[in-house]
Amino acid sequence: MIASLTPDNRRRAAIRNMRRLRILAVGDERVASTRYRVLSHLELLKNAGFEVDVRLEGDQPSLALARWHWRLRSLLFDTPGRSSDELFLLHRRTYPPPFHRLLKHRKAPFVFDMDDALDLPPPSREQTPALVRRFRRNFVATTGLADLVICGNSSLTSRVPHDRTTIIPTSVDCRRFTPDAIRRDEDSVIGWVGHSDNLVYLEALCGVFRELTTRHPRTRLLVVADRPPHLPGVRTEFRKWRLEDEVSCFDSMNIGLMPLEDTPWSRAKCSFKLLQYMALGIPAVASPVGMNSEVVEHGHNGFLAQNPDDWFFYLDRLLSDAALSRRLAEEGRRVVLARYSSDVVGPLLVDALNSLSNR
Repeated sequence: MIASLTPDNRRRAAIRNMRRLRILAVGDERVASTRYRVLSHLELLKNAGFEVDVRLEGDQPSLALARWHWRLRSLLFDTPGRSSDELFLLHRRTYPPPFHRLLKHRKAPFVFDMDDALDLPPPSREQTPALVRRFRRNFVATTGLADLVICGNSSLTSRVPHDRTTIIPTSVDCRRFTPDAIRRDEDSVIGWVGHSDNLVYLEALCGVFRELTTRHPRTRLLVVADRPPHLPGVRTEFRKWRLEDEVSCFDSMNIGLMPLEDTPWSRAKCSFKLLQYMALGIPAVASPVGMNSEVVEHGHNGFLAQNPDDWFFYLDRLLSDAALSRRLAEEGRRVVLARYSSDVVGPLLVDALNSLSNR
C-alpha cells in the first residue's frame, strides 16, 4: 500500500492513463490557422492528459509533381497506422482518391479541423470547372471518413458531407493581445492586417479612403501584409508582416477594417483579423458577411458596412467621435474575452477530443 503512493508509481500511473494524440497540420507556425487552432492549445491538451505528437508539413515544393510526391510521403509516414491507438487530428489537409483510403478503417478516431471553405479553390486560383471539381472531390473524400469534423463557424458545417460536426472558433490569446500591448498614435490611423490574397477587398474601397483623407487630412491607412496594396491617391503606410511582429504590427491603429465580398468563400471565413482588432481594443468596421455578422453587434461593439456609403459614414463617425470609438473598443474586447479567447475555446477542443477518445 505504501509503495502505491510513491511519486514514481503515481507518475507511471499517469503515463499509462495518457491518451496519445497525433496532429498533422499545414505549413508551420507562420500559418495563422496552425498557430491559433493547433499550436496555441498544445499546453492545455497536455495538461488534459494527452500525449501530443505534432507534425508540421513545412513549405511545399513549387513543382506540381514534386508536391504530390511530398504529400503522399507525408500521408504514408506522418499519419498513424490503422492499428495504432493514437487519436488523429488532421488540420486543413485533404487527399484525393484513392489515397484517402489510407485514412479508412482506423482503430482510433480520426478528426478533421477546418477554418476555411476547403472544398473551394482559393479566390487567387483560376476557378476552372476541373479545379472546382477536384477541390470538392478531395474534400468530400477526406472529411467523409472523419469521425468528427471541427469547423471554425456555422457556415463551414453546411459544407461537410455528414452531420458529425462541431463548431470551435479560432481563438485569440487575450493575454498577449491586450489594449496595452500596442502603442497608439496621435494621428488617425485606419488599419488592415492580412494576406495579399484578400487585398482586393481593401482596394475596392480606395475611393472611400480618398474621400476620408480629404475630410480628415491627418488620417492615413496602415496595411500589414506580404506585399503592398494598390491604392492610388491614398496616404498609405505599408508594413511587411513578420511572425515576430504579430502583435506589434497593430501599433498605431485607431480603427480596424475587415471588408469582404459576399461570396461562398468569404462567407466561410472565421473573422480572425476582426477578433484580433477587438482583443486589442481597436474599434472595427466589417462587411456583414458570414461570421462577421455573428461577432459584431452593429452599433454596440463595432459597425457593419454594406456598401461604400456605409463604409464612409461609419469610418467618418469613428474618426470624429473619440468617445464612441472608446465605447465600441471596450465592448469589442469584452465580446472576445467572453466567447473567443483561448481560455474559453481551448476547453471546447479538449471536450471534443475527450468525447472521442473515451468512447
